[in-house]
Amino acid sequence: MATKRDRDAVAMAPAHDGALVICDTVLAEIAYLEAMGTPGIVPLREGFVQGVLRRKKLKGVLVEASANEVAFLLTLGVREGVRIPEAANEVRRRVAAAVTAKTGYAVRAVNVLVDHVVFDKGS
Repeated sequence: MATKRDRDAVAMAPAHDGALVICDTVLAEIAYLEAMGTPGIVPLREGFVQGVLRRKKLKGVLVEASANEVAFLLTLGVREGVRIPEAANEVRRRVAAAVTAKTGYAVRAVNVLVDHVVFDKGS
């Protein structure tokens, strides 16, 4: 019978002395941190940071993986005045580069869903 940890595991990468298993929560955290480091990007409104702190599955980050390939759907917001297509392209670039560098997985897609805009108080 598969355990919860087995179901959350993305893939087992072969290694010389055994196998490496990277869980989808780890991939989600890498994607989240890179996305939030992008200028003009803000987190999903409700409960996003609490998910990171409690090590639960992150709201707003979906991971789909097979073998050594992964795809993401990131739901996030933008600050007022941000050019959304440019910000989304930067999120895609940053997430793909970080995931590949840190895990060795190929990134098939980084899909971005912008669900809100944060307006400055003076607007």
